[in-house]
Amino acid sequence: MKLFLAIMLFLLATAGMFFFLFEQPAVDPSLGFPLVMIGILSIIAFSWAGLFQRSIIAYVVFSTIIQSAYFVLDAGSAIMIGKSVWFAFIQALNFTIAGGLFMIVFALFYSAIRKNDLVDYAGLYEKNKFLVFVLSLSCLSLGGMAGFNIFVGEFLLYSFLFEVHPALALSAIFAGLVCFLFYFRICYTLLVHKSDKTIHVPFIVKLIAGVLGTLVVVLGVVPYILLEILEAVI
Repeated sequence: MKLFLAIMLFLLATAGMFFFLFEQPAVDPSLGFPLVMIGILSIIAFSWAGLFQRSIIAYVVFSTIIQSAYFVLDAGSAIMIGKSVWFAFIQALNFTIAGGLFMIVFALFYSAIRKNDLVDYAGLYEKNKFLVFVLSLSCLSLGGMAGFNIFVGEFLLYSFLFEVHPALALSAIFAGLVCFLFYFRICYTLLVHKSDKTIHVPFIVKLIAGVLGTLVVVLGVVPYILLEILEAVI
């Protein structure tokens, strides 16, 4: 039940992002700064709190909240410099890809092991290299590592905020560092130690995870693809 609620939160968050973009509600320009501050503080707060979580369901929920906060931050920064909120489209698209991969792998882990403590998943790389590898790609992307798809949106975000004030850009970068630690803890837990747990992965799941993992890397290495998509929708 908890896993179902976490998946529903992810689906509602992604749907909400695209609904906001397509509806284009009138937003008062004065709301730009409050949205930016809400986004930055939410990322820091939930990333920091997540570092002390042991529940993998909580990790999935916190991840969705953090990436939603990035969407709010993107929209707020675009409003502050007089740009279209469609600049937040890159965050919504990248979160759908990387966040979807994150959700699929964790759902598979939880369904197979039926335990909620992150410690019970330590060392899964020993027996489930493919799953942990694609999950690591997702975590590095969601954490904002350069060379992965979500970094493209974050780079634009930092550029926008620097135009407003360098202090805002530095605050967002600090939030990004705390966020990276949140996701790195997952990778560290799964990669170190040893485990005898083997998880059967259906071919269709491998195919979907492989495609999403490839997109995470390709869109990060070739950011012009995302920029061209952005130009097309603005």
